[in-house]
Amino acid sequence: MLKTKVKVGKVTNLSEARYCAGMGVDLLSFPISSVDPKLYKEITAWVAGPQFGIAADSEDLLLTEEYAVNFIEVTPDQFNYFADGENFIVTLTKNEWPDQKQKLVRLKEKILYIELDAGQIDGSALEVIHEVAKDFNLLLKIAGNFNLEILKLPIAGISLDGNTETKPGLKEYPLAEILEMLDGEAGG
Repeated sequence: MLKTKVKVGKVTNLSEARYCAGMGVDLLSFPISSVDPKLYKEITAWVAGPQFGIAADSEDLLLTEEYAVNFIEVTPDQFNYFADGENFIVTLTKNEWPDQKQKLVRLKEKILYIELDAGQIDGSALEVIHEVAKDFNLLLKIAGNFNLEILKLPIAGISLDGNTETKPGLKEYPLAEILEMLDGEAGG
């Protein structure tokens, strides 16, 4: 069991999906641009545990109906295309938050999580993190260094990105180190 909720995005292959599920990741997101509905169905049929979602590219918004998902990952601008439905993860940066706050709060019931790319955790990032966490379950995007002190922030969890295989079964898992740090059984 991981010490916090974890979402892994940009998953494009079965090896990574199975690895993440085995480590206890809660949410897996597949980019529509790289994972067609057939591949998505094949991968998700082999993996148990996490909730599955897709990340829609702007030009792919109409294709989202071809996937059986628990959530759809969108930017605030893409959110405008979805009149119905719920269970969205809205991705944005700390600089986008002030302009998007009012709209997102108004549509709060449709949003499972806000995934925030805060960049370097400095004073302005901390201010935005605390502000977002007042109204939303917050997943903090981790793109570089990670330490367990981040878990003291008012976040629901973290968000990581997967990477592509060089060939089936051959890949490096840069997120493995972070997942091992979060492994409750590892004692770290």
